[in-house]
Amino acid sequence: MIQRIQSIFLLVAAILMAVTVFSPLAFLADNADGYFIARCLGFYKNGVGLEYPTCGVIVIAALVTVLLFITIFLYKKRKLQLKLCYTSIVIILAFYGTFYAYLQAGLTATATTFVNVKYGLLLPVIALIFIILAITKIKADEKLIQSLNRIR
Repeated sequence: MIQRIQSIFLLVAAILMAVTVFSPLAFLADNADGYFIARCLGFYKNGVGLEYPTCGVIVIAALVTVLLFITIFLYKKRKLQLKLCYTSIVIILAFYGTFYAYLQAGLTATATTFVNVKYGLLLPVIALIFIILAITKIKADEKLIQSLNRIR
């Protein structure tokens, strides 16, 4: 059934990853009294002009979003759903690794310094928590189904 609690958890995680695509991830200071905002698509000078593109980050964030939406509709195949949840966790960790690599390259390319983290960088962590909650509920469903099969 699609209205299970793990479907809600996966939907919330997918929405969080979709919001991450459009959210600011970090704030960088320029030496010439300007600033850069790091988003999934790139580094924006003074918040408007794209200076340094980061296509890999947006591809990974979009991939996780699509994968989580697909996982919601695989409610009849719980083992496959579990595998896709674990894959989503690995891809979210790759999101952080890719963003860090682009951040280091972007800092030298734009001659900026890192100032602080924005809320967009915390949303995938919250999505990870919801994916882990979904995994526990999927495992509980699988255990229930296996116990019912033993009774027959």
